[in-house]
Amino acid sequence: MVPDAKGVKMIPINRMVPRSFITNLRDNATVRRGVPIEVRGIAFGGDTGVKRVAFSSDGGSTWENAALEKEYGRYSFRRWQTNFAPKQPGTYKLMANATNSNNLSQPAASTWNPGGYMRNVIERVTIHTA
Repeated sequence: MVPDAKGVKMIPINRMVPRSFITNLRDNATVRRGVPIEVRGIAFGGDTGVKRVAFSSDGGSTWENAALEKEYGRYSFRRWQTNFAPKQPGTYKLMANATNSNNLSQPAASTWNPGGYMRNVIERVTIHTA
């Protein structure tokens, strides 16, 4: 689908979907190679609680579970954190993927719709080493 598509069949929104964000690093930030950094963020389970947040530092090739902080209820945001030390010089694609209590995870590709509703694609933050 594209933004100017005509005749798109609409489906009513009847649920909320999981979403996660990296909140402490800006896109295209520069970090020091070999120095551990704490990567932090928030996650939302949609219409259930957050079961886990997986973190990738290599654009989604490998994943590890992040540590989750306290849950305040099924509709609340939940903080998460993990540590990462870029060992090689270069560019890293950081990603976080939330999975909710119903085992629904964020997709790798966005499902487009005219209103932009239910956008829960895995967000990416690019960092560079110095």
